[in-house]
Amino acid sequence: MQDRAVTDIGKLEFLKNKDLKPYELFTQEPYPNKVCKMLLIEFKLEHDNILFKGIDTKNVNEQNFSEYAYRKGSSRGGDITFTTKFGDLDKKLNTLLKTQFPNLIQLSEKEEPNKVGFYKKWKHSFIENYEKIKEELQDVYDKQEKKDKLASAFSLAIDIDGQKKLLSYFNSVKKLIAKNGIESNYKKYGVTSKGKNSKCSICHKVKPEVFGFGSPFKYSTVDKTGTVSGFFNQKANWINYPICESCAIEMELGKNYIIKYLTKYFFGKSYYLIPKAVFPDDKDSLDNALSLFNEIDYQIKNSEIIGATEDYLMKKIGEVDANLFTLNLLFYEENATTKAIKIKMMLEEIPPSRFRKLFIEVPKIINKNPLFKDIDYHYKKKEKQDLHFSFRLIKQFFEDEFYEITYKIFMGRKISQKELYKNYMRVIRVNYIKRTNNEGFVERGDLLIAKTYLLQSYFEELNLIKHDN
Repeated sequence: MQDRAVTDIGKLEFLKNKDLKPYELFTQEPYPNKVCKMLLIEFKLEHDNILFKGIDTKNVNEQNFSEYAYRKGSSRGGDITFTTKFGDLDKKLNTLLKTQFPNLIQLSEKEEPNKVGFYKKWKHSFIENYEKIKEELQDVYDKQEKKDKLASAFSLAIDIDGQKKLLSYFNSVKKLIAKNGIESNYKKYGVTSKGKNSKCSICHKVKPEVFGFGSPFKYSTVDKTGTVSGFFNQKANWINYPICESCAIEMELGKNYIIKYLTKYFFGKSYYLIPKAVFPDDKDSLDNALSLFNEIDYQIKNSEIIGATEDYLMKKIGEVDANLFTLNLLFYEENATTKAIKIKMMLEEIPPSRFRKLFIEVPKIINKNPLFKDIDYHYKKKEKQDLHFSFRLIKQFFEDEFYEITYKIFMGRKISQKELYKNYMRVIRVNYIKRTNNEGFVERGDLLIAKTYLLQSYFEELNLIKHDN
């Protein structure tokens, strides 16, 4: 996938949010698309002393998340500010003391010299009340409902002159986020990769300074997470993949938009649905594509009659008349600890007309076959239904080869007839053994046969079958 597609989405976001302050461009939602339960460790400034008050709880969403100044950091160094997702409390709180407070104090010595003493007192109060903070924080967390626990985070706040100040009130905190947002594009694992007076690989303009570690997503590689395999001198990585500061910011905005609004699921498989305008700088077509996806999401969430949402989304894309944008589908698995993604499959620049062929035109043709009308679906219930093509059948018969078969279908690559027969027979055989041993859910044998014939008809209509000698 071209990172230009991600950056173009970021450009639109930047235009819509021109009034955002620099730190807000890099502030992230702890839990996109969810209401985060933020546990506030509250302090109070009283007569030049900072006292621990207790724990308060606030709801954080897309309207107010920037106030809490969250930005994800590394698994080793913790998050960038004091706002962090709930986890091992000893580890999290110790990270605040050993990493976040020192980083803030060090930056404030340059940015806010008059605040250095204040931050040091805040840290001292935190140390003095460590056990009490830990106990009360754990107690409030434990009393939450399960769904709230799964979307919990905690942060710091302080009462100054009767007003509660969140992290976004403090200039050094805002500087810390903005600084990290830029630095993460050229500094990793103690290596700095910067170039001078070079052409940016995204906008293709010569810029005074370019960075070497810009990337929309954190990928897993065979080497170390986040590095580029095959390059021995990471410091010189800017030569291979130079990105200027403005494109790096837009890429960040594009990435955040994709994670929040364009994360989809295709029969149990996670993927990003990333549109790209056919003509460079065609903002209208890209904006129309994003609006289309928002409308489809709204229809799915507010309808009680839409069944297979995966097929529904693909059909709606196929209804687009003109191929003014293409789609990149990045299928991935995410590491639960590092949050790095491993790419399982990449479908690049698929036009709406291909979706129309796969999900509307061909299914309409094969579904007309009378063999698929009034089929018995159950052993006991006398209930007949028409059998219709769905990509769910691909999942059922090609579970182990799902990515490979899906890729070949979208890209029009041939599939071995022997491979198809092998998978048909495997599913039928497993179903028969289950029925014989009375184990788990089984389907009617004639229903499975009908499904294999429907699948075979689908592949034949698409001219995808490679007939073996």
